[in-house]
Amino acid sequence: MGEVDFLGQLHHKHLVKLIGYCIEDDQRLLVYEFMARGSLENHLFRRALPLPWSNRMKIVLGAAKGVAFLHGGPKPVIYRDFKTSNVLLDVEYNAKLSDFSLAKAGPQGDKTHVYTRVVGTYGYAAPEYVMTDAFFLGPSPMGNNGDDQRLGLSRGS
Repeated sequence: MGEVDFLGQLHHKHLVKLIGYCIEDDQRLLVYEFMARGSLENHLFRRALPLPWSNRMKIVLGAAKGVAFLHGGPKPVIYRDFKTSNVLLDVEYNAKLSDFSLAKAGPQGDKTHVYTRVVGTYGYAAPEYVMTDAFFLGPSPMGNNGDDQRLGLSRGS
């Protein structure tokens, strides 16, 4: 339900619009706006004709604006699954971010730490993670009773 919560509250021209959803027992269905050109992944890795560089630059800029909106808003959202299959394209090649199932609310107000498991797309780290003074990988300083690894993050003090 986190994805419904995020997309229900966040509106930006580079985020996919949630049209509706249905929950029945343990089944969930999300309905996004129709994105005529499909995913960026299909254009980069599965099509015979390459995208012109002007379209590639438009897509990259749009995706970056979507991530900047999420990370820079009054209620920051850490988008932890940035990958080509989650960048959808409309008929004019405008990029829109989709799949907020791994998104996490970022630090707000006097909360300066975000503790989370390492999830999402390998090779991508939200700027909030990278720009901190304390960046460590290991057991959570909050304590846990398992062997799972946690990523502890702190904004500079």
